[in-house]
Amino acid sequence: MRKRPLGQNFLVDSEIAHNIITLANIQPEDHVVEIGPGKGVLTQRLLPIARSLTAIELDPKLCRELESRFPDSPSFKIVEKDAAKFDYASLEPGFKVVSNLPYYAATHIMKKLIHFGSRIQSMTLMMQKEVVDRLTAEPCNKEYSSLSVYVQYHCKVERLLEIPNTAFSPRPKIDSSLFSLKPLPQPSVQVEDPQLFFKIVNAAFLHKRKMLKNNLKPWEDKFEQAQLAGIDLSRRGETLSMSDFANMANYLHSQNE
Repeated sequence: MRKRPLGQNFLVDSEIAHNIITLANIQPEDHVVEIGPGKGVLTQRLLPIARSLTAIELDPKLCRELESRFPDSPSFKIVEKDAAKFDYASLEPGFKVVSNLPYYAATHIMKKLIHFGSRIQSMTLMMQKEVVDRLTAEPCNKEYSSLSVYVQYHCKVERLLEIPNTAFSPRPKIDSSLFSLKPLPQPSVQVEDPQLFFKIVNAAFLHKRKMLKNNLKPWEDKFEQAQLAGIDLSRRGETLSMSDFANMANYLHSQNE
């Protein structure tokens, strides 16, 4: 059985690395978690400025290289594990994440981090530009999706920096973007039943070109004159704001009580 490729594209542009660290706003008292440190281009810049640094790296060869490169750093710890499966509750709460996320698992790792958001101060992450387009999209934008709603429900999202493919080796076919996620103490909208809220969101975007009345068939017995919670069901999911989805979910929740 062939081993799955790790899909590593190493950041080699020192100016961009410097800009990433500046934008991450690391303070001397911060504990930083770096996911996928690779060859250590961000690691070497994080170590002198953070109180401590935990690097999570799946590739054992890269782990050994980092250990030999930074042997006398008591504030530095390497964890040889899969960041998508790592238990972030095992770390001291209040840490900041800085990462050039591996392309093949980027969205999965980001969702895992959001799940542990109450323990995280901020995340400064690099992902494929096309994915960051979706994370930051507003209603009526063609990139707006269920992923946009999911991330913006849990976090404040800010786009920080565009990074060309020439900044990496080997050079990927796509460009990347740096963005920050700051977990919200409370979700961005008030929802009585979060599970129902996300069921409606996912259904609304299931077939993007279809109207809500077709995508929300499981709840059609609650439709009122082609409306649901005052929202015209001839609209498409991509036109609905977070508040629109919350109003529908809260209305349906009240009908089920």
